[in-house]
Amino acid sequence: MRALLLVLLIGSVLTLSTGNSFAQTVGPSQQSVLGIYAQIEVQDSSGNLVAYIETPRVTIYHPDQLNGLINSNMGMFNRNVINVGGQNLEILQVNNTLVHPSSTIVSLNLISVNTPNGQETLAVADHDGYPVVPGDKVTTYWTIIRSAS
Repeated sequence: MRALLLVLLIGSVLTLSTGNSFAQTVGPSQQSVLGIYAQIEVQDSSGNLVAYIETPRVTIYHPDQLNGLINSNMGMFNRNVINVGGQNLEILQVNNTLVHPSSTIVSLNLISVNTPNGQETLAVADHDGYPVVPGDKVTTYWTIIRSAS
């Protein structure tokens, strides 16, 4: 799990959302990401559920890099293959938990990687947002659907 945290930074970002984004299909390739769905669960420091958000509004900025990241960390994912209309699809699931150190309002959750040029965002889940205070634990459950090779 630590390797995933070093390679795949899935966290929450303080920001004001000014645009809309939607789940999208990317161009054809051997393993095209067809869509991403995010479920966000917020618990207070006592473990009580204080918010639950689901969003299909995910924008994929770098599909080839995202596929590469998934492929190089496949052991971290729960993987199922289903057949829909004669096409095999991978259903990949992974989650990450972040404990917030300060009060803020979060309206985006990211899949990003660290590069020599800094952090690069590969995908963004846009949602209505939730407030957090120090000690709140946020778990993001990512479901990624892509064509199976």
